[in-house]
Amino acid sequence: MAKKSKKEDKEGKLQIALNELRWINTPVNYTSYAKSYSLIQQDVMLLVSGRLQDHFAKFLNEHRYLNKERPNGGITKEDLLKMGPIRLRLADFGIESSHYDESVKVINQMKKIEFHLPRFDPETGLRKGEDYMPIFSKIFIPKNFTSREGEDFNYSGDGETKIDEDGQEVRKFRRDGYIEVTINIEVAKAVFDMADGYFNHLERIAYFCNSAYTSRLYLLLMKYASKGQMHPAIDYRELKEALGMFKVDVEKSDDTQPAKVVTTEKYQKFSQFRKQVLDVARGDMERLCEENKIEIMLSCTDPDKKGYEPIYRGSVKRGNPEKIKFHIKRTPLGVARELELHRGSSEKRLCAKLMSLYPTLDRERLKAFVADVPEDLWNDFKAYAYNGVPKAVEQPHRWSGTMEDFVFYIMEQWIKQHSAKPEPQQMTFSFAEAEEVKPGEKEWQMYLRLINKQLASDLSKVRYLSFDDGVVCLGVENKAQVEVIEEHFADVAVLTHAQQCAVKTFGKKISLNYKIVKQ
Repeated sequence: MAKKSKKEDKEGKLQIALNELRWINTPVNYTSYAKSYSLIQQDVMLLVSGRLQDHFAKFLNEHRYLNKERPNGGITKEDLLKMGPIRLRLADFGIESSHYDESVKVINQMKKIEFHLPRFDPETGLRKGEDYMPIFSKIFIPKNFTSREGEDFNYSGDGETKIDEDGQEVRKFRRDGYIEVTINIEVAKAVFDMADGYFNHLERIAYFCNSAYTSRLYLLLMKYASKGQMHPAIDYRELKEALGMFKVDVEKSDDTQPAKVVTTEKYQKFSQFRKQVLDVARGDMERLCEENKIEIMLSCTDPDKKGYEPIYRGSVKRGNPEKIKFHIKRTPLGVARELELHRGSSEKRLCAKLMSLYPTLDRERLKAFVADVPEDLWNDFKAYAYNGVPKAVEQPHRWSGTMEDFVFYIMEQWIKQHSAKPEPQQMTFSFAEAEEVKPGEKEWQMYLRLINKQLASDLSKVRYLSFDDGVVCLGVENKAQVEVIEEHFADVAVLTHAQQCAVKTFGKKISLNYKIVKQ
């Protein structure tokens, strides 16, 4: 019983994290600029990116639905001018409003955030050099408050009452805990350009990490994971470049000597890079996985690979590798998030399709109706809404109300018919009846439609035999089939997802039993 309670507690914490954490869309372009930021600087920039989500959403909507031609960028000069300063709460950095002394470190880090953008010759198109510019053209820091009598008081930050020379209580003016930043328009247009794509990720990842390399590697790997590339092989030098391992300095001793460009590289030996960067990031991700604060981690079924493996050009495996192959696995939080995203994007596409067919539909009513469709009916309902609803509307009918109400009536009736439990029927002796459906077989077929496609493909190759007290018995040809199926469940994320689907279909978690039968 204790074991079951522990599992339920773990699932409860996962659901809380899924509900409370925030995800944002970040342009792929941003990662090429943020490769050398500290944790605080990364956190600041991701918070700023979070404030620009409305503009990104506008770009994506125009890109997807309104304009066939590819629009440039994702945020315009007019957008930034209209938006004005962005207010960042000190609470976002874990600083209480009364403790302004702690904000000095954050403010100093914000002042140092700069970008270097390439400058090209307008006539030849050749790259001339780089412009170094701060991301924020202005940072406003509230410091003083003026009383009604016109006197200035520096807010001390403590909670004690102040007494002046005459023994009178000094009036304190509590200020809000915030910093206001104004974005450099030229930099923002380049850094937050959505034209090269975007990926969805956890907003406060830099805040949760212990190492700046963890969050940099996380953003890099999320670009691949968002495209379904879970085992990317990244060029070793490109990887180090993306993680900010190279620093370029220009040294000039005097006017007689030409300037000398010096490039310094951190962790020149792979053994150093492995220990100080890759292993640290992997351990940080494992911790965040346990705390339900990250969607991906480095993991591999081969314990020797540790979630990544060096790839060498020849047979000699020493020195620096040519590439690093990463093995990305979604954490339980990542699996839950993927399910949420898949359902959410499906709902948006379905609503857009129905609105295009029937413009008089109330958009908010439609969104609410679609969101309430039970998960176990979603795939069948979606197929019906795309194909069955238009056919039903086109059929002759006696409906005297509005088209809007008729469309909703059709969909409501479908939900009722497919949600109703079949009434028990009296036994008949008709030999023309269809083949009897085994208990639990309908739920099993529904289960196969919900689970991971690769797992469902292997389970579809075996025969469903029976279901009793939470145990599904399957008929297999040999032990090799069992091993193939059970290998899927070695992945904790897949196991968690499969059990969640079982609860939705069978009403409880299930276990699989196997029996060798002749096919």
